[in-house]
Amino acid sequence: MDRLLRQLIFSLFLLVPLTPALAIHRAPSAIVIDDEYDAYKKKGDDFFRSGRYPEARRQYQNCLEVPGFENDPYAKAQLDKCATALALRQQADDALKQEKGQDALNLYGKILAINPDDAITKSQLADYYEQEGNKLYNQQKYAQAKARYEQALPYSTRQETLRLQIRNSEKNLVPVVRNRVGLKVVTGVVAVGAGAYALLLRNDFQTKQSALNQLSQSTDPSGTGIIANPDSYRQWSEAYDAAESAQQKNGLYKACIGVAAVATVAELYLLIHKPKPRLRAINWHPSSTSWGLAVSLAL
Repeated sequence: MDRLLRQLIFSLFLLVPLTPALAIHRAPSAIVIDDEYDAYKKKGDDFFRSGRYPEARRQYQNCLEVPGFENDPYAKAQLDKCATALALRQQADDALKQEKGQDALNLYGKILAINPDDAITKSQLADYYEQEGNKLYNQQKYAQAKARYEQALPYSTRQETLRLQIRNSEKNLVPVVRNRVGLKVVTGVVAVGAGAYALLLRNDFQTKQSALNQLSQSTDPSGTGIIANPDSYRQWSEAYDAAESAQQKNGLYKACIGVAAVATVAELYLLIHKPKPRLRAINWHPSSTSWGLAVSLAL
């Protein structure tokens, strides 16, 4: 009995120092690290974030081929996401070909719900909104065009171009009133000038006609039409020629009266009628078939 007890105590002394060593030996086996798997996973995640789902799918498939990772839940979940995103993208492309823009937008939204970092889908959304904005701009629907450009902003890498198109849309939403002050001044000057010249011609004729009448009464008071005095006749003849010359300008007088009347009517029209707004003469606008800008002249 004593011998058996001594053997048991001896065995316990031998086992105590070995127990920690066994525990330390087993602990590292619980953590499995594989560089090959990590490399495939990193490449797959990079492709996935950029929206390159075929390439990402190949990398995740490679993850499942690494020994010990045949049933890796992360790689399997990512493969399912890639398949779903690819199917949605194909449906969106088909919707665009059939000119079902809203359906395509809904499908793009579902892709971004799966992968918010999808750079390709964001680019497709930006292109769609910008092209729609260009079409509306060229149809002079500036408010709707501005809204489309603003929708493109969060997804586009062409921020400056879009902001320029937004500013152009805003400018066209504010009509430019034609400045007619210069025209009013011109018509006023013409009316006053023509009227003044007509009055001058009329006064000149009346003055010379009055001078002729006075000479006729003094040189030929009896009205016989005979002026015997040479000096008196010379004076009467000069007065007659002057009155005749003024009379010949009667056509010019009437023309001035007409010009003055027309200019006065035009001036009154400009004062009474307000000008209708018109678009700016020169506009920078987007091309409907590309992402560039074009210039138009509004006549």
